[in-house]
Amino acid sequence: MGNHSIKVVELTRRGNSFVVQNLLTAPTKEAIVSGEMIQPDVVAATLKEMLKSAGVKTKDAVIAIGGQSGVVVRVTELPKMPRKELLKAIPLEIERHLPFQSGGVVQDYVLLKEPEEVAEGEQIPVLFAAARADLVDAYLVAVQQAGLSPIAVEVEPLAAARALFAARGFGLTDGQPGRISVLVNIGYEGTEISFVEGGAVIFTRVVPSGGRHLTEDLRDHLGMDLEEAERVKIEQATAWLERPSAPPTVEPTVEAQAPSVTQPVPPVIPPPPPPAAPEEELPTLTFELPAEQQPQEQAISFELPTEPATPKPEEREQAPSLEFSLPLSEEQPPAQPQEPSLEFLPSQPAEIGIQPPAAPAPEEWLPPQPSAEAPPIQELIYNAISPRLFELAGEIARSVEFLMSQRQDVVVDEVYLLGGGSLLKDLDKFLQTQLGVPVVRLNPFKYMDASPVTSRMGRDYVEQVAPVFAVAVGLALWAYL
Repeated sequence: MGNHSIKVVELTRRGNSFVVQNLLTAPTKEAIVSGEMIQPDVVAATLKEMLKSAGVKTKDAVIAIGGQSGVVVRVTELPKMPRKELLKAIPLEIERHLPFQSGGVVQDYVLLKEPEEVAEGEQIPVLFAAARADLVDAYLVAVQQAGLSPIAVEVEPLAAARALFAARGFGLTDGQPGRISVLVNIGYEGTEISFVEGGAVIFTRVVPSGGRHLTEDLRDHLGMDLEEAERVKIEQATAWLERPSAPPTVEPTVEAQAPSVTQPVPPVIPPPPPPAAPEEELPTLTFELPAEQQPQEQAISFELPTEPATPKPEEREQAPSLEFSLPLSEEQPPAQPQEPSLEFLPSQPAEIGIQPPAAPAPEEWLPPQPSAEAPPIQELIYNAISPRLFELAGEIARSVEFLMSQRQDVVVDEVYLLGGGSLLKDLDKFLQTQLGVPVVRLNPFKYMDASPVTSRMGRDYVEQVAPVFAVAVGLALWAYL
């Protein structure tokens, strides 16, 4: 039950495999805000109608609670001590990390390492989850009013880790020992970044940026209402904008060129003149971004312009002239031409132009105006959301850096995307380019029998929305794993 929608997955077990009986979703209708159950009766009515229309008969339910203000999921460490003393110290350690009053709190924890597995002088890692009791009660009221019997309450990072276990074949295709997977759960209000090792969550944090913020970026940049911005995000937005490669720069061939500005101009000596110094061209500086770090797959080059030096008198006719010049009146004597200058005229408005040495020219040259053609809508959309996407990539990278500062043996195997925000087109391609590791959308149905739902919804659709139902799948698996 998220801030944007309610997701329901019904699973049954068949031997050693699972059958997906139902996939259901419906909007929350603003009954949940930032994880707070504002209107339990609205949620209950929506949930009850979903179950009735799908013909769901089971009453047992496992639910998850979220929200940044009422839920804490964290890994803490305590010194090695006897187990009896450890069990007394853990509640006190949890209370120290709570951002809210500890009076009405529901909490649980699991030891990531047993005291016997930790050497002397090392720390015992403990994963704990805690939530405000009133928040948990509000969720339970909504579920019970819908006619369900809640058998467990869990937090989303643990359910997502269980969905990853299913997506990897229930342990058959787990990564190599010591490898760590990153789960990026992009919700409506925020994003949870969790690190999983051997099926256990070893670190998790919440970033206050989610799908709602992308919609608001589109609204603010494109000048549309929130509903239209949401539709544009779903139908047209992309995290990867293909741009055509820039055509190669062709240097013009010049047979006679004035001496380079880095070379001294030879003095004028009565004939016979000395041979002219050999011509040299300024080097061209080219900075190219690596292809894997540049989404546009095009090189960026900066070329230093070659500035001709003042030519000798006998070479003055061959020296290249300025492209733009103003005609002088015929009454002027054919004296040695004066070089045009770039200057500001104090008696006129601030204008930059080439001024003639005599009377004003009859015609004034104006520089060409840039094209006013508007960029295509796809580029406008990308420009609106791309800062938020780069911010997300940076948060994932900083999370990896923090974990590496705590553990020197961290090697990230893959990054998995889940949640409604993971459906943004080409988001996996964008993050893979930024992070340099494989990024895939999580499909918890890969090793399950999904024929009951694919026969009604279509296989392509079920595979597309699979990341959205990942947490719900992990919750349903709680009863079996």
